[in-house]
Amino acid sequence: MTTQTHIISNLVVFLILPHTTNLNPNYIDLGLIVGSNLIDLDHVFSNPIYHPKRNSFKTHFLHKQWKAVSIFSAFLLFYRPLMFLGIGLIAHFFLDFLYNKREKI
Repeated sequence: MTTQTHIISNLVVFLILPHTTNLNPNYIDLGLIVGSNLIDLDHVFSNPIYHPKRNSFKTHFLHKQWKAVSIFSAFLLFYRPLMFLGIGLIAHFFLDFLYNKREKI
């Protein structure tokens, strides 16, 4: 899935969270949730960098460890300074999963 889709979905989550919970996010939290997309830096080491029919969970080294990163992200949900990083990583992997299912990869 494209980086623009990941960033837009993270911004939507960032805008919805204050209305559903008692969180008061600030600019640092916004930076963390958008910065969670840095996990896509492993695409730079692939040839070609973007291929629409490639399963990122099988080819990119930062995505291959998705189980460990997801568990780490779940633990971050309980630590307020890094909570939005965990939310962004979980949303990122969820969007990649949906993309793989939609494209039948």
